[in-house]
Amino acid sequence: MKRDDHSGELRRIAKRGDPDRYASALFAPSNVRPHLFALIAFNVELARIAEQVSEPQLGEIRLQWWRDALPRAMAGETISHPVVDAVGRAASERALSKHLLDALVDAREFDVSVKIMPDMAALETYLDATAGGLFRLAAELLEGRVDEATSSAAQSAGLAYGLSGLMRALPLHVRRGRVDLPSDLLRKHGVRLGDLLAGRNSEGLTGVLAELRDRARSAREEASRRIARLPKPGRAAFRPLALVKPYLSRLERTDPFGPVVELNPLHRLWLLGTWRPV
Repeated sequence: MKRDDHSGELRRIAKRGDPDRYASALFAPSNVRPHLFALIAFNVELARIAEQVSEPQLGEIRLQWWRDALPRAMAGETISHPVVDAVGRAASERALSKHLLDALVDAREFDVSVKIMPDMAALETYLDATAGGLFRLAAELLEGRVDEATSSAAQSAGLAYGLSGLMRALPLHVRRGRVDLPSDLLRKHGVRLGDLLAGRNSEGLTGVLAELRDRARSAREEASRRIARLPKPGRAAFRPLALVKPYLSRLERTDPFGPVVELNPLHRLWLLGTWRPV
């Protein structure tokens, strides 16, 4: 497969699997845009693993394949897999940190081995490693480094963006027998796991989701303050944060087990294009 074919395939994977981050990447400088598509496609492929396997061991085997393939691709070897080859090129051309890429793979161990989120602390750690990890890698592409200030901004942004995504995905996760709402929060509000997996709404679940929305809003505000203090090139890595506030507003007004909350594509582009970290 030629490199141009790879580019088209990457864009298709990114757009289908993560349309919000894909749309955000359209605003990036042209020399960085293909690398952002590669990172988005990489994350999409990793996130799909838990949905594609029937046993945790099979998921671990697939994750190990990525662990083995990444350093080879980063060293210039052609793996003949469009996503890993593109991530290898991005890492080589933009000096991406291997430990950040490895952390994104390692975070998905949770997906293949755990069906119930144990507590809020575990959820925040998971979202920092997944959504936060992608923000760090995007910042490294755009700014060339990830310092402590950027990493802290990514932690808050990852929590805000990740929580909104988790609540949007609730009906999909429930149908697959997965619960990413933290168990300690469910117990606090008296939500029974069986009712949740059966798709039964309740006053307790309303309380859980309200608390998570408040946490997401606080994290978004904290992220915005931190992002505003970053150098201008690095701020652009956090553009997807523009979608958190409208998603939370819509989630507040919709059935948590109804259709996945979406934004009008043109409105989404407007939000991303006019975003400022304040």
